[in-house]
Amino acid sequence: MKKAFALAVALLVSLSFLAKTVDEIVVKVNDSIITKDEYEKRLSRTIDGFKREYKGPDFEEKLKQIPEKLLNQMVEELLLIEKAKQMYQVDMIVKMQIENFMKENGIKDEADLDKALKAEGLSLEEFKKQVLLIYVPEFMKSREIRSKINLSEQEIVEFYNKNKEKLQGKPQVHLEEILFTKDKYNQETAKQAYSDILLSIAKGATFSEMAKQYSGAYSRQNGGDAGWYLPDDLSPEISEVVFKMKVGQVSELIETKQGFYIFKMVEKKEPKVPTMDEARSIIIEMLKEQKFSESYKQYIDQLKKQNYVRLNPKYV
Repeated sequence: MKKAFALAVALLVSLSFLAKTVDEIVVKVNDSIITKDEYEKRLSRTIDGFKREYKGPDFEEKLKQIPEKLLNQMVEELLLIEKAKQMYQVDMIVKMQIENFMKENGIKDEADLDKALKAEGLSLEEFKKQVLLIYVPEFMKSREIRSKINLSEQEIVEFYNKNKEKLQGKPQVHLEEILFTKDKYNQETAKQAYSDILLSIAKGATFSEMAKQYSGAYSRQNGGDAGWYLPDDLSPEISEVVFKMKVGQVSELIETKQGFYIFKMVEKKEPKVPTMDEARSIIIEMLKEQKFSESYKQYIDQLKKQNYVRLNPKYV
């Protein structure tokens, strides 16, 4: 229980907006603010999480997108909380979530919760504010948007008939990778390392062993395992090569902005058209998500018109 509790608290701490000193304001929504200190702490934790979880190509490009996406996310969270305060008893929402948290972690009352939180370096009041930040936006999405999405049988059938090719999916590839970063390799030295790797593999070494020895990618610690990809998940120069490969094949050397890649095809899935029954649950999810995305954007746009929102130009 102690370990689970610590992990749950760590998640909440990672999303904290709390500031202990007066600081530069990054975002202001009505009277709610996000300070530079709060933003940078969350950005740091978001980037750390991305580095742990994302193992594939185009890492640097995706990394550059994080600050803007995080700012937009934080603005939306504050807007949803502001709206929730107008419509619901937010204190009750927070109280229910804390009670669920206590139940899941075997904590009998707030006094014990306060004691456990202090052991993790967090006060009960701070904890309540973080629960507000995490759960209230999700409550609003569920109550104000998702619960109002309706689908008819006709919509499901029409979607199936119009999207059979899309429903069959796209080919997927499971890749292992080796990256020669441009800060350490030029074209000539990368070609030499590539030749050395092929020679070692021919003598019995595995691609995974070579990745641990040579690769500059974050997947190195996993033996170069980059995971599964659709064509659009990869940059054009990489996608064009790997989706023509056979299982077990090692690619040519591929130059990108990040460096020089080598890939091994571990597994490959070819697309197949599903029947209506096989596709029904997927279609329902796709339609619901499509309607949610459209409605959510409209909802947030409306909230932005109804509330004062300011982003510090330095961070945009």
